[in-house]
Parts: sequence; C-alpha cells; structure tokens
Amino acid sequence: MFRKGLIRVLVPFLALLCIFFQSGCGETCHDESEILKVAVSILPQKYFVNRIAGDSIEVFVVVPPGASPATYEPSPSSMRSMHDADVWFTVGVPFETPWIPRFVGANPDLRIRNTAENIERLPIDRYSVAGSEPSSGQHDHSHGSPDPHVWLSPELVRSQAEVIAEELSLLDSSRTEDYAANLASFNTEIDSIQNRIHMLVDSSESKSFIVFHPSWGYFADEFGLVQVPVETAGNEPSLGEMHLLVDYARQNGISAVFVAPQFSTSSAEAIAMEIGADVIYVDPLAEDWASNLFTAAELLSGKAETNE
Repeated sequence: MFRKGLIRVLVPFLALLCIFFQSGCGETCHDESEILKVAVSILPQKYFVNRIAGDSIEVFVVVPPGASPATYEPSPSSMRSMHDADVWFTVGVPFETPWIPRFVGANPDLRIRNTAENIERLPIDRYSVAGSEPSSGQHDHSHGSPDPHVWLSPELVRSQAEVIAEELSLLDSSRTEDYAANLASFNTEIDSIQNRIHMLVDSSESKSFIVFHPSWGYFADEFGLVQVPVETAGNEPSLGEMHLLVDYARQNGISAVFVAPQFSTSSAEAIAMEIGADVIYVDPLAEDWASNLFTAAELLSGKAETNE
C-alpha cells in the first residue's frame, strides 16, 4: 500500500518536473536530432553560414541568383520554406522590411537575426560626382540612404560571422565549441583574403573605378579605393554628370566600367564607349564570396582578363 501511494505521489511530480525542464529550454531550445533550418536573404550569406556550421544545417536563400534584393518579391515556395525555418539571418537589404512581419506571421517561431546589427552603415551616396571629382566620402554622414552592401568588405564580414556563430550556438548549444572553432578558422581565411587583395590593389596605378550601381563602397573603404558610381540615388546620370564621369575617367586612366547582372547597363556602356573602356560584369551577389572578391580585385587592379 505504501509503495502504491508513493507511486501515486511521484508520477504527477515527475510529470511536472518534465514539463518544467522542457519549458526551461525557452525559445533557444532545439531538438538535437533535427537539422537546423536556416534562411538567409542573399547568396553570400550562405557562404558565411556554411563556414560556421559546415554541413550540419540546411540553408535556404530567399533571393535567387540574378534577382535584386532591392525589389525582390518572395515566391510561394519561399513562403513554404520560411514556414519551416528556425532562423532567418537578415542583412539590411530593402526587401526584408515589408517581408519580416509576413514571414513571422506564417511562422511565429521564426527567429530573426540581423547579421549587420553591430555595423555602422554609411550613406550609399558617399561616393558621388557632385563636383569636379568624386569624393571618397567615407565619413560623410550628410546624405543618402544606408548602404546595405556590408558583405563586400572582409572586415565587416568578421562582425557578421560572429553574429551567425552566436545565434547558431543559442539554437544548438551542443555544437557551441564547433561553431567557435569554425569561426576562428573563417577569421583566418578572412586574414588571407585581405592580404591577397591588398597585394593586388596596393600596387595598382589607379585607385578609382567606375561602377554602375554603388555596390562596392565598403570594399573601396577598406582597401583605399574610390568607387565612382554611374547611378546615384537610384537614378540614371544627367547629361552633366555623364560629362563629369567621362572627364574623371580620362584623367584617372580608368579603362573599365563595372556592371552587375541585376541592373541596366545602357549608361555604363555609353560611358565605356566614350572613354574607350571595357564593360565588365562583376556580381556583388555571387555565392562563392571569397573567389568573387579576388576576381573583383584582379579586375579593379587590371591584373585579370576582362569578361566583356
């Protein structure tokens, strides 16, 4: 009788204890038998997440190749993928703002983490032709919307990688040491990338380059270059600005105009024809982030074959 009474007392107690420990996991609790499902906004972020997590997770990229994160409208398949995601790593590109509440509405358990949360974003129009010459404008905070292209500076990617490692550890604490080790390895890779790019661009005769859309500002900031955008504030250049761009290109020996596949090339082609330069495609959203930065550095320094 005593044993049966003890069982009747212990069973509810153990059940409550079990519930207590389960609820104690809170929002960071994750079944270790399940693979983490991670969403990222753009392809370069997939590179970063894979460097931190290896093959232990599933990564879904919201913006597909060739699409612009400024104007992209997620598809029904994207909605289905986000419904199953554990976390969405945002980065501050324009399409995210209206879609965060929609994705969270479809998946209330979805965690949102901005990988650029510790980065001061500079005005996208800090490089301009609003005078006789483009200004580097690295510390000019007077105008322009925030530049979202923080993934094109290796130094800024360090900060983003730290956020990714921290968030993955919150979701799966059993792999915290793995994430930390992979982060350290990725930082070593970034060291090598920075050294190689400096070797390419530091010896380049011209430190300026013309690009249609001002995607490479943070890259220019880090490596002492001057980005000269054809497009400013989302607008094609005026006739006067076209003349300024052509004059600047001639004075600084610029022999290439860089364009991205997500944007129009007509104005860039007109400038290139006027100065006898090549039109070169460099995709700021390429998935192979490290290789893409090397390619860009080689092209900007004139030490690579053009791909006109």
